[in-house]
Formats: sequence, C-alpha cells, structure tokens
Amino acid sequence: MLRLLRLVWLVLLAGPVLAQAPVLLRGQVLDAETHQPIPNAQVGVADNRIGTSTNDDGRFALSIPAALLDERLEVALLGYRKYTRALPPLPGPELRIELKISPAALGEVQVTGSVLGIVREAVARIPRNYPVRPTQLTGFYRESDNDPAGQPRYLAEGLVLAFKESYTKRTAEGDIQIKQSRKVDLRRDRTPIRIDWAGGPFIAHMGDFVHRRSDFIDPAHFKDYDYRLAPGSTFQDRPVYVITFGPKAGTRRAAFEGRMYIEQDSYAFLGAEWHYTAAGLNRGARDIADSRALRVAYQLYAGRWHLKTVWWQTEAKLPVGPPLKFFGEFLTTAIDTAQTPRPGYTERAQLYDVFLRNTVAYDSAFWKGHTTLLPPAAVQKILFDQKRQQQADSLFKPSAEAGTDPQQKQLSAFDRFLKRFSYGWHLGAWPLAVPAAGLAVAYAPAGYGLQMQRTAPVRAQDLTVFVQFEYQYALTKELAVRLATQRLHRQFKGDGWEAGLSYEHNFNPGHRPLYGRAGLGYLRQTVGLPLGTFDNPDSGLRVAGTHLSADELSARIQTVSDALRPSLGLGLELSHKFELVADASYLVPLRRKTQLQVDEESGFFLFRSSATVDLPSADVDLRVNDQPTTRLPWQQQPWLLSIGLRYRVR
Repeated sequence: MLRLLRLVWLVLLAGPVLAQAPVLLRGQVLDAETHQPIPNAQVGVADNRIGTSTNDDGRFALSIPAALLDERLEVALLGYRKYTRALPPLPGPELRIELKISPAALGEVQVTGSVLGIVREAVARIPRNYPVRPTQLTGFYRESDNDPAGQPRYLAEGLVLAFKESYTKRTAEGDIQIKQSRKVDLRRDRTPIRIDWAGGPFIAHMGDFVHRRSDFIDPAHFKDYDYRLAPGSTFQDRPVYVITFGPKAGTRRAAFEGRMYIEQDSYAFLGAEWHYTAAGLNRGARDIADSRALRVAYQLYAGRWHLKTVWWQTEAKLPVGPPLKFFGEFLTTAIDTAQTPRPGYTERAQLYDVFLRNTVAYDSAFWKGHTTLLPPAAVQKILFDQKRQQQADSLFKPSAEAGTDPQQKQLSAFDRFLKRFSYGWHLGAWPLAVPAAGLAVAYAPAGYGLQMQRTAPVRAQDLTVFVQFEYQYALTKELAVRLATQRLHRQFKGDGWEAGLSYEHNFNPGHRPLYGRAGLGYLRQTVGLPLGTFDNPDSGLRVAGTHLSADELSARIQTVSDALRPSLGLGLELSHKFELVADASYLVPLRRKTQLQVDEESGFFLFRSSATVDLPSADVDLRVNDQPTTRLPWQQQPWLLSIGLRYRVR
C-alpha cells in the first residue's frame, strides 16, 4: 500500500512537469494545384512569436511550448494566400497544408509616372511605418554551400540576436549576437578545402532594404531606374501595389532588378525580391560573386513593421577550385521593442567571422526547446551515411582513434596555424639627422675601364619615412615571434629587416581590447643616396669579386647599421580581425659601416647581380664638402615612432 501511495505521489508531481514540456508539430506545405512541395514558406504560431520555415521538401518541425497550444498556426509566402488554423491536438501526425495561389488584385501591366510617386510616398512614410526606437530581433540563421552537382558542402545553423537601430537612421549595419550554433561538414571526399563565406548572420542587416535604403528606394538613384506597376496580389491578406524595377535604357548605374510590395493603405514596404545587375556585381572591388539574389519580407507587430525573413543566394566562380553556391536564411521568431541595451563588444559577432567555424557539431537534439530547422532529404541522407560510416570505422579502429580522419586532422592543424598567424603594415618616422652638404663620389676599379664620378647635393632634413610589412606567429596568447621588412622613402632609399619577440597584454578584458605592447628585435637597415646610372665599358668587370657584365650599371652610397630595437606601445582592437597599433622604439647601435653599392640595370632582371665595396677603399674617393672622408654626412638618431594596422587571419 505504501509503495502504491509513493507511485501515485510521483505521478502527481511529474504531471505538471510533463504538461509544461514542449510538443513537436510536424508538417509539409504543398502547392494546392500542383501538389509540389513549397520551400522557404514561413510557419508561425501565436502571431509569429515562434516560427520556422520549410525546407526543400516543404517540411517543417516546430517545438510548441505548452503555453501556446491554444494559439493559431499561420503559413505564408509571397504569391500565396495566407493559411491559418487552430493548432491541432499534439502530439499528432504530420500536417498536410496546401497553399493556394493569391489572385491578382490589379489589371494589366501599366507604365505611369504615378508609380514613382507611390515609391516616393512609401519612402516618406518609413518613420511612420517602421520602428523609431532600437529593437532586438531573435531569429534563426541557416547557411549552406552547394557544389556544382547541387550537393551541400556543409550546413550551419544558429540562434541569433539582431540589434536594430531606429529606421529613421539609414544604415546597413547593426549588431549580431550568436546565442547557439551547430554545424555539419557534408563533403563526401572530406577534401580539406577552406570555405570562407564571411558575415553570414549579418544578412539580417545587409538584406534589410528598408533600413539601408537600397538604391531602388533611394531618391538619389530614382533617375537610374524604370518603375512599372505590375498585376498586384495580396501579401499577408493585405492589398498591395506590386512594382517592378530595373535599369533605365542606356544606364549602367542601376545595381538591382526585381519587384517590391507596398501596402495600398499605409504605403509600407511589405517585402521585395531582387537580383544584382552586372553593374551591381561590379560595383564592389571585393565582391567576387557571379550572381546574387535576395528575397525579404516584413511583419506587423505593435503597430510597426519589422523584419521577418531574409533569403540570400550567391554564386561565385573562384580563381581556384570549383564554383560555389552560398545560401543563407534569417527568420525572425521574436521581437523585443523595449529599450534593450545593445550587446557589449565581447558578445557581438564580427562581420568577417566565418559562421561555419564554430566548435559545436551537428546534433538533431541541439535546439531542445527551440524550433528545429529541418535539413532537406539530401542532407539527411548524407548525415545518415556519415554516421553509418563512423560506426563501421569504430569496429576496426582503436577507440581512441575511432572516427578520426587524417585529412581532417591535417585541416585542423592548418586551421590552428592560421589562428596564430597575423600580419600588418606600419608607417613610421625614421630618425635620420641630415645637414645640408655636398657629396662627391668617384670609383675607378684598378685594371678596368670603368670611371664613375658623381656629385650629389644632400638636402637638410630631420627624419625620413619608412613603410614596414610584418609577419607574426603567436607562441602563447600574449607572446609572439615577429619578422618584418621595411623600406625607406623620400630623399634616401634603403631596405631593412627585423626579427624578434613581441608581447601584448589586454588592459580591458570583457570589453573592446586595449593592449599594452612591448617588443625586442634585432634590426639591420640600409640608408642610401642614389648616384644615378653609368655605362659599363668592360664586359669582364668584377667588383669585390662579383662579375658585372651588364651594359648599364647604377650606384648608390650607403650606410648599413645593425641595432637592437626595444619598443613600447598600445594596440586597440577595431574588430576581431584588425588591430590599430602605435609603437615608440629606441635603437641601440651595435655596428655601422659605409659602402658603395653597384647594381646591374640591364639584362634579364632575374639574373642581374649587385656588389658592394666597403669603405675605406683605394678604388673609391669619397668627399663631403670637398674634404676627403670615409663617413657619410647623415647620422641615425635613437628614437623611432610608428603607427600601423595588424590583421589576424583568424
């Protein structure tokens, strides 16, 4: 009897817990006439408080919290009537939902000057129709990349927060915070190629054509576009103007072509679908896309229109490797209109982060209480085949090695190397004290017919400019090995190199990093004054043991200095990729010598030779202000200042 009472008590305790557990709703969306699956349809519950979209097979899975089981289900897509019904009893069988084509609301295609007036009015009403205060969108992001055969290379998904500024401010920027993510590598051959689509989740901002005032709704570009009123339809059961846009005849300034949907009553932009023209693809020097298409929709919440979905597809033929097809989708599932503080620096994703490079593997139960974004059937088959192959491998490999892949290990090692690698550019002031002087150089090597004579005035200056290119490899989080090359400019020319160690410590953890920098390097630098070119009358000429047979030679007089270079400085992280640095260095001289350098100027450049003659030399007569000397008139000073930009590969 006691055991029975305990069992009843446990059931009573578990009842409320079970009742609060989310229930899974599954369904498939089909075209009512063709009965074909409809991909990318928007599925929402409780006025889109939660939602997802259909995959390539028209299927979806939505995790419904107990508190929303009495709400209504909505399915919508541009060109179709919105489907709505009460949620069925759950759990239950897969729903079969058929969408009907939305009938045209307007007549024949027209060309009229008033069409542009509709667009102008919609732009003017943006402050009335869209948020004027910052808002935060919770949404799901999904991206994949297909090979030429249409097979996906990978699938990556995430739960993200998109922070939006007021729509009265024109911007394509905003903050993205990744709350959860998962990924799966679907390449059959496991070839260790690099996939570098950057800024994927930022399509929630870059695709928001109303917020960024894309060219086709920008009054400054109206002159480049031809606007036409097309047969209209309804959008979310609202009558709309359907306006097509494209380049005017004879112009190459229009970047886009497509159609937009404007509500007839409020003149709000409810959505648009467009692709880039050839001019649009060529506009950005960094854009390697061969084609790009977008589809964007908005939803009404609390009297304002907010971003609902962004669908983005890019195709590119890379210089090396097969062509790629990138697909990205953002779907809003919750809207916060309160004064939500924008996420701190450390919580924000960066535009150039590659979303695929997260550490979380694909797991069908990853989202738990969140919406499940179903992969299409082709992806599910590849996942099943991979899992089956891993199980087979585990039967023949030791447990410690089961599931490993030599190529994947090679890729991981390469990734680890890149994560530690950075390079940068620096512009600095090289401390060179130079008084005005007259410099005369004569060179007549014994036994040869060469006669070099040149008088060169030296202008007074306090410093010269140098440009430095550096490579850095991190040994630890704060200590790195550094190798740099540098070149002088202005009156003097010269090349140099430096090798050493660099140390950085973050003074501002938890926020935008501010680094204290210290370094120590060994430096060799050449400072030279060009003397011009000379004819070589002797094809057998040898200078310091080097054969110089070219018909034309050049010469310069130079100093070569070795020094230790301790430095102190600051670094400010501009993004996860870029860091602004400033350093002050002190040069501790070790040795210095004066040379005459002779270079071949004619002939095939890969086989040109050069030679140096150390001073003093019996063959070289060096005079400064008509006085014989072995020292040049410029003097290197100890302090050196530089400012630069460092780029991290990862």
